[in-house]
Amino acid sequence: MKENLGQSYSIIKINDDTKEIKNLYSHIPSLKEADLLAQLSMCNKQDYELIYITAGWNISINKNHPIEYKEALRLAEEYKYE
Repeated sequence: MKENLGQSYSIIKINDDTKEIKNLYSHIPSLKEADLLAQLSMCNKQDYELIYITAGWNISINKNHPIEYKEALRLAEEYKYE
């Protein structure tokens, strides 16, 4: 496992029938590389499988940084799925 102190991404595959999750790649340092690996993963998936790019460390935003937290809340409202 590679150590990455900053943000990283992971690629996962979800079986849409069974909801089983399989980790394919992790600790990817850039979204550009994650996108390329996701596209590669799509070449080998079945029709019932979905490929996702996720935040690799799965950590929440630090509420003690009010500027970042406020910006995150603004973005959440702007891009909320309705």
